[in-house]
Amino acid sequence: MKVAQGLVQTVIGLDLLLNRNLVDVNGIRIDVSDENNLGPFVSKEAALSAIRGILNDGASDLSGAGSFPFVLSDGFDGFDTPGTFLLYNRAIAARVSAYQGDAAGILSALGASFFSLGGDLNNGVYYTFSEDPTDIINPLFISEGGSSEAQARIVQPLFITEVEAGDTRMSKTLQLDESITLDGLTGDYIVFRYLSNSDAIPAIRNEELILLYAEANITVNPTETVVALNVIRNNAGLGDYTGPTDTASLVNEMLNQRRYSLFAEGHRWIDMRRYGKLGDLPLDRPEDDVWDKFPIPLTENQ
Repeated sequence: MKVAQGLVQTVIGLDLLLNRNLVDVNGIRIDVSDENNLGPFVSKEAALSAIRGILNDGASDLSGAGSFPFVLSDGFDGFDTPGTFLLYNRAIAARVSAYQGDAAGILSALGASFFSLGGDLNNGVYYTFSEDPTDIINPLFISEGGSSEAQARIVQPLFITEVEAGDTRMSKTLQLDESITLDGLTGDYIVFRYLSNSDAIPAIRNEELILLYAEANITVNPTETVVALNVIRNNAGLGDYTGPTDTASLVNEMLNQRRYSLFAEGHRWIDMRRYGKLGDLPLDRPEDDVWDKFPIPLTENQ
């Protein structure tokens, strides 16, 4: 059925995007249809174009009549029919357009997605987990009591000191009774984004879409960028943005809101890289580096 093929194309598009994000300019394979004769590695630009095409093909298939011949997991609640799954497909396409620097593409995809300035920020599609023997638990969850030096996920101190007063997104962190130190790194806060081993991890949600809308409008309609940023700020308990509205200032504000809104959802490194700002990330020890990409795994047999 074409609608099932549309779902598969969407999943493939997202998985390829995650791989591309990891290796960046090292490139990825797109053509893997024949496991004995894999296609060539392509550039990051070619990869993004191909991923966008795969998502567009999936959207076309999802637009046809019909229903899914299977039941999706709870993480797809509200997006479990071809018509509503199409909204998810377009949301991922908006993210791809952002990585391509295509403002018009972002806005077009958002218009066909579940984007809503006044909607629930957490509305979206999620990876779900459970303690069922046939499932796995959330790998990012560590309880407060389990935060030992060996396994704690410590919040980088600047995330704490640079936050605006009253920002409710700090609830994604938890202050420890005593500092934890390991290998020359010391912190007083742990990541507390996921509160149990069955908490869901977002694949994409409305808060990211609002931030993509803000990003797209920086060079198109800066006034609308401020409107979107204020939605994010106000939901975090902050007042309206009152800073400059030149491009550089709005980019910095947008990235800062993404930093706190999408904390522990896998965006910060990618965001700073695509804006050429990896050099702004902190080095906590003299011998540390901020890597710009991962190598292609040896098992890929490049």
